[in-house]
Amino acid sequence: MERGEAILFRLLVICITTLFISQLLLFKEGTRIYLSKVDQMEGERITAAIPLHTDTPLQIVEETTVIKHYQNLLRKSKVLLIHMVKPSTESDVFIMVNGKRVDGFTKGNSKITIYDGDYVEIDATALAQPIQFIINVPDNDLLSPQDGLIVEGSKRILPIGKIKFKNE
Repeated sequence: MERGEAILFRLLVICITTLFISQLLLFKEGTRIYLSKVDQMEGERITAAIPLHTDTPLQIVEETTVIKHYQNLLRKSKVLLIHMVKPSTESDVFIMVNGKRVDGFTKGNSKITIYDGDYVEIDATALAQPIQFIINVPDNDLLSPQDGLIVEGSKRILPIGKIKFKNE
């Protein structure tokens, strides 16, 4: 058994010494080219067959499933009313909840169902003139946004904010 341990110990010393010497040689520029795979590949062009552009932009579509609807039924929801002060003739104004278009302003008013933690915005990028929106919170049961909040702007996405329910 002692003879096997002696051979194993010598082999271990040789491996550690080889590792130590190879690491020291990596400090020299001349030997690093031969020992380091990174330095060998440095400056080489990597060709890929991946197209750099596509004909249609990437669109992520969320599947609507029975489970998704069931989860929404279990969540506590509230109603948010948004009133456009001077209704625009252009129908390119939308309400976005969590980055998805939910509703438009067909008659100047919109009623949406919201959940705690949702982020609500108004997409007014198509409007040239400034326009005002009044946020109405029925029953005053939200911490954020405040009832009567006025949002004004044009040619951009107008943030209403993150929805926070009052703890009951």
